[in-house]
Amino acid sequence: MSRPDQPAADDPEGRDEVVVPATSVPGPRSPRRLVLRPILRSWLRVRSHGAHHVPTSGPVLLASSHRSHADSIALALAVRRPVHFLGDLKLTRAPIVGPQLPKLGMVPLRRGEADGAALDVVRALLGDGHCVVVYPEGSRSRDGRVHRLRSGVARVAAELGVPVVPAGIEGIERIWPVDGRPKPWGGVVTVRFGPAFPPPEDTPRARRSFNLQLQAQLGELSRSELATTFSAAGGGEAGA
Repeated sequence: MSRPDQPAADDPEGRDEVVVPATSVPGPRSPRRLVLRPILRSWLRVRSHGAHHVPTSGPVLLASSHRSHADSIALALAVRRPVHFLGDLKLTRAPIVGPQLPKLGMVPLRRGEADGAALDVVRALLGDGHCVVVYPEGSRSRDGRVHRLRSGVARVAAELGVPVVPAGIEGIERIWPVDGRPKPWGGVVTVRFGPAFPPPEDTPRARRSFNLQLQAQLGELSRSELATTFSAAGGGEAGA
């Protein structure tokens, strides 16, 4: 596996490169984290339930429902442990907060171009013992339902033998909707965590069963209905 801060060997022009933060995500007592968390908390008033299910150390995937670009911020505020998360490269251009996101643990990626490389980055971060936020639906849900899960999370969990903690977020879509801009006054968000799923066996049947159980748990935690279709890329119209 190539290092996450270098282009893949078969992509000499670096088109599919995923940029990893130059330094690791700030620790619990870093000045940047201590300054920014209160500011973000004044925007997202997060009510966290079950955060004790997230291990305090060691590699873990934090698999969440996905309705907003602000989901990763809500999850980071809901747990004490620093997290890494993947995000659209375009988010780094957002005023004020955007340039800070890579310094807070965001791994920017080009949507539709670097998904394979992004999974390599997730593997590298887990190999270094990090907590990594992932969205098994692959894209934001436009209709509020938890859509059919993509295969990547189950594959990485099975390959590396890491636990997966499910998380459901409720109310985030009212603060930063799929089709709109973030509300400057913010609002209340509820984040619920469930018990960790052990990694599945690395077989197609085991991974499918894992995905079905994880989708059901995400629906319960986010108080959402389930969909049998995939969520369209970029939060577009839902479909198969």
